[in-house]
Amino acid sequence: MKKTLAKAIVLFVVIALLAVLGVSGCKTTTTETTAAASETSTTAAETTTTAAETTTTTAPAKKLVFGNLPVALSDEWNGYSVENFKYAAAKKGVEVQVLDSAWDSNKQLSNLEDLITKKVDQISVFVYTPEEAQKFLTKANDAKIPISFENTKLVDKVQGDYLFNVAFEYAQTGYLAFKYISETYPGKKVFYARGLPGMGIVEEYMVGIEKAIKEFGKVKVDIQRDTNWDTKTAQDATTDVIASGQKFDVIFANNESMAVGCYNALKDAGLAGKIPIVTTGGGPTGIKLLQDGIVQATVAAPVSLQGLYLFKAMYLYATQGITPPQKFIAPDQSVVTVKDLDKITPWQPSDALIDMIGGLDKW
Repeated sequence: MKKTLAKAIVLFVVIALLAVLGVSGCKTTTTETTAAASETSTTAAETTTTAAETTTTTAPAKKLVFGNLPVALSDEWNGYSVENFKYAAAKKGVEVQVLDSAWDSNKQLSNLEDLITKKVDQISVFVYTPEEAQKFLTKANDAKIPISFENTKLVDKVQGDYLFNVAFEYAQTGYLAFKYISETYPGKKVFYARGLPGMGIVEEYMVGIEKAIKEFGKVKVDIQRDTNWDTKTAQDATTDVIASGQKFDVIFANNESMAVGCYNALKDAGLAGKIPIVTTGGGPTGIKLLQDGIVQATVAAPVSLQGLYLFKAMYLYATQGITPPQKFIAPDQSVVTVKDLDKITPWQPSDALIDMIGGLDKW
């Protein structure tokens, strides 16, 4: 009897212990399930918050708009500068508004006023004289729009604030041309078919020409005629000189379009191939003239770099507030003949030319 009672008590204790353990296990599972559900709710809330943050974006940055004012897109020199400017702008997503004045200086100034009204971010202008540049500079300063200039050196020649100025040193162009003539045709009589004076350009040419004449002492300007920088007036001037009976052995034409006019006059007079022509430019027209034997040398001045430097200065200032380390830049020039055409820097825009100026993101 006592043994039976003892067994009953042990069995009761075991059952009680199992019951307690079972309840505890259920509570733990319930607690863990509740915690897991809580964590799931928290994660869902965080996901919702993240989704809300993702859909809440800032407004896109305003697209930069630059105005470009050429003197005439029909001019090969000016046209290629604009093409390079636009090429670089496309690389950086900058909109360019080009307003062509087609050789009308009053229209070019009116186009500036149009760009000011449109509130473009910056403006660039192709000018021939500091006097012209001053008009644009004053209006842009009044409107508080940054302005830059190409084609004519303005250092110490204008009053006001401009961002950047890029142009070739025309005195250097004239010097290189007459250095070549002095070394290649010593003692020969030179006919200078000159561009139109009064713009400050031919005046700069004369500084370099006179320097070379003095330095080398082998040639001089024996005959000179002024033109309107174009083929027709250069042809007329050359025809008049030939008809006058004045003798000359070499022609220096201020640009390649003029060189074509000089050659046409020589051809009409039966002198083609007998009188060498030296010119300036180095563009597509000049390369063809060299290849065809129409001109013997050209002072190559890559206007492509002029357009690229111009855009670079404006872009870095607009995006980073960086002003050019040099307010004026003059790209390099060199005399080229048909034997070294590979020395010519192309006028057609390319990534290689952008690399040549050190890229567009820093000076």
